[in-house]
Amino acid sequence: MNNGITIRHELRCGDLGRIIALHGEVYDALPGFGLRFEAYVARTIAEYVLDNDANGHMWLLERDGRLVGCTAVVLRDNGRGQIRWVVVDPTERGKGLGKKMVTDAVTYCAENDCLSIFLETTDGLVESLALYESLGFQVISNTNVDLWEGPRPLMIMEKAL
Repeated sequence: MNNGITIRHELRCGDLGRIIALHGEVYDALPGFGLRFEAYVARTIAEYVLDNDANGHMWLLERDGRLVGCTAVVLRDNGRGQIRWVVVDPTERGKGLGKKMVTDAVTYCAENDCLSIFLETTDGLVESLALYESLGFQVISNTNVDLWEGPRPLMIMEKAL
């Protein structure tokens, strides 16, 4: 990539734990996230491998062998791709890494004949929401549900391809 950051696409043993840990470390500072959110990420990343056979594509950003960002596309039924686990280490923010990963995810879905791409997000993630909107994602659903630390908005954003 650049700035000493490399992108890897294949999962290796140990990667799942690093993805989960990065989410826990980054999101712990935000209100309403924390240990239950980290457990949610652990469950969903395990399901990606165990139940979905890792059907999709992964972006693992590393600096000197340390995970500093990641995202994935999970291929779903009905020609849809789902963006999951978008996270960038705070020390690497402001370099366009999140935008590159999400843009690459959209391109991957288009090249793999997806009709649309969607993601789930919630409040308190102002930069993420602005990024998704700038790339053409629109909120198609916004409901309050019980998430990790209690009720909060669950927004589903989608982009037609």
